[in-house]
Amino acid sequence: MAKRNNSIQFKGLLNTEAMEILEEDKNGSATYDLLEELKFYDGKNVTISIKEDLPVLPKE
Repeated sequence: MAKRNNSIQFKGLLNTEAMEILEEDKNGSATYDLLEELKFYDGKNVTISIKEDLPVLPKE
């Protein structure tokens, strides 16, 4: 059976108090309303994943 995949991806600074994500790139910055984006998926069966990139220190 065919299926459709709806997804959204942000990469930036998460502010849980304001429920916003600040994305910055070479063209400037943009702030997104995370709660408003999540409301699109309200009542649907979803998978949520959070990932943080951390530097790895080289062997001395």
